[in-house]
Amino acid sequence: MKKYLLTAVLAPAALGLLVSCSGKEEGKVVARVGGEKITDAQLEAKLSEISPAYREFLDTPAGRKQFLEVIINEKLILLAAKKSGVASSAAYKEQVEGMEKDLRSKLEEFRSYLLTKLWVEDLKEKVLKTTDEEITAYYAENPNEIVVDHLMYPAYDEAEAVLKRVKSGADFSRLARDRAGEKGLMTGSGRMPPMMKGEFIPELEDMAFKMKVGEVQGVVKTKFGNHLIKKISQTRKSRGPETDERVRRILEKKKFDAHMEKLQAELKVEVIDEDYK
Repeated sequence: MKKYLLTAVLAPAALGLLVSCSGKEEGKVVARVGGEKITDAQLEAKLSEISPAYREFLDTPAGRKQFLEVIINEKLILLAAKKSGVASSAAYKEQVEGMEKDLRSKLEEFRSYLLTKLWVEDLKEKVLKTTDEEITAYYAENPNEIVVDHLMYPAYDEAEAVLKRVKSGADFSRLARDRAGEKGLMTGSGRMPPMMKGEFIPELEDMAFKMKVGEVQGVVKTKFGNHLIKKISQTRKSRGPETDERVRRILEKKKFDAHMEKLQAELKVEVIDEDYK
């Protein structure tokens, strides 16, 4: 009874051995089936994958003999299948072709991923790498951190109408909160997190840092939409490891953006569809 139970348990493992190791001949040859070899290295590799509950028996001479017997039977089945007409059947060819197509697609995806990953790593080392001196210089020129309320609308006329309401006494911050909370809308509106220079939309950044606290400015048109901003606060950010890391990321992004602009110019990027311009 134990023999049949182990046969049922070991058969899938043995079949896996045939699929994954049929081409390997490392180690001492313990058996031959037709013209194919079974080596002790192959046996040991598969034995290591067997559940510990069966290892005690499999470590005995009788257990190893039975394990080899299962593998031999699986080898016989595989050789018989190869000699049969199954390999010429439509079902076999269709499934193999499907698997080959899937593997080619996955290999191409992996090549693209690996190529991109290694390129970015090389770029970080050669182009984006930022020194402590660069961080110190940037912080000396841009030590401040600001908070703004932000309103953005797809249509210029809509943003302009809101600006007129604000100039007539409407509460800008409340309008920003209300628009940020509108369901089903990705408005980009609301109170922005504290920002150092280099962390805001470039077209709004210089204006935002030059504004006085409490001042409202707009309408400014960007590729994202039409913007209104109100400056809530401006404070000097204290220097420390956290600030240095923020500045490092800002400088790396600036270098990356500059590099991408250079690539776009070299490779002549052109958006054709008017809906995406």
